[in-house]
Amino acid sequence: MANDCYFEMMVQGKRSDCEKWMKKMESYDEPNHFYRIFSSDVYEEGGDDDNYYIKVCGDCAWSLETCCRTSGYSNGVDLFAVNTKELNLRMEAYSQEEGIGFQEHYIYDNGKCITDECEDWTSLYYDNSEYSSFEEFKSEYDIPEYVTEADLNEAGCYETGGFSWWNE
Repeated sequence: MANDCYFEMMVQGKRSDCEKWMKKMESYDEPNHFYRIFSSDVYEEGGDDDNYYIKVCGDCAWSLETCCRTSGYSNGVDLFAVNTKELNLRMEAYSQEEGIGFQEHYIYDNGKCITDECEDWTSLYYDNSEYSSFEEFKSEYDIPEYVTEADLNEAGCYETGGFSWWNE
């Protein structure tokens, strides 16, 4: 069973080409489709027919690298490059996978990879019913002494590494 990798991406171009991109994310019947995308939902869209964007969130198996780029299921084909070139699109994607602990960041513009980054990332959930104190939680995970409960994110997690600007 694969670890789930959460992703968000923005795709920009003509409206019809953005719609074709979504079909490739959702259907194995499409040429150059993406592999093992478990879900992909448009949560925002806008612009006009010639200058359109969609924002998509979803999850996939292991990583975007594995499902959409050269090292995984595509037999060495960079599907981000192929599809952004074929559809004349610009795409930026972020992902995070908690099991192994990393975040990815990619930017493609009309077939060209502009940004290819992967950083170690950890997210630890503080459940105050599981620990007698925040100090006990910090001690268990070797969290620095200066960290306070105010440093937890909205979900109650302490995060280290990754891309600090993502989700700002």
